[in-house]
Amino acid sequence: MNKTTAREDRKAQIIDSAMNIFVEKGYNGATTAGIAKEAGISEVTLFRYFASKKELFMAGLEPILITSLENSIMASKDLPAIEKLKFILSDRIEFVSAHHQVIKLILMESQINPEVIGFDYVNKIVSLLKESIQSTGIKIKNEEVSVRLLMGSILSFLYFPETDPEKIETYVNNLVLSIKA
Repeated sequence: MNKTTAREDRKAQIIDSAMNIFVEKGYNGATTAGIAKEAGISEVTLFRYFASKKELFMAGLEPILITSLENSIMASKDLPAIEKLKFILSDRIEFVSAHHQVIKLILMESQINPEVIGFDYVNKIVSLLKESIQSTGIKIKNEEVSVRLLMGSILSFLYFPETDPEKIETYVNNLVLSIKA
């Protein structure tokens, strides 16, 4: 293993440890000393990788924020309208189910410490969801109600995560039927 790979592995290990602490204690409750202890390193070593707790926090959120609805929209761009919407919804449900603890953290911190996150995560998702519905060209009964229904449905998987693809597919099929005009 070369130095770059070892450094990247150590950085990933620090981020994983930090996210465990952030999920457990929240941003304000987490300390760099506690994160360093969790990672099995000194606080000095932690600061060699990250200049601040905020930088470390954002490094942990980056994969969640990058693996976003925009990627889902791009991955589904060549699908027929209904299949595109189903793909986006299934992808979001799987994503929320897989990352529910970190997404709860993002939502909590965006309310408590908006300067840490830097943008309103919920409004960004709602905006992208509206765009994705409009991009399908599907006639929707009532856009505002449909967006709220879809957003609420996706967020419900924060509290009731689901990993069974068949259950997710059945749920998404029923959800799409409920909003189609």
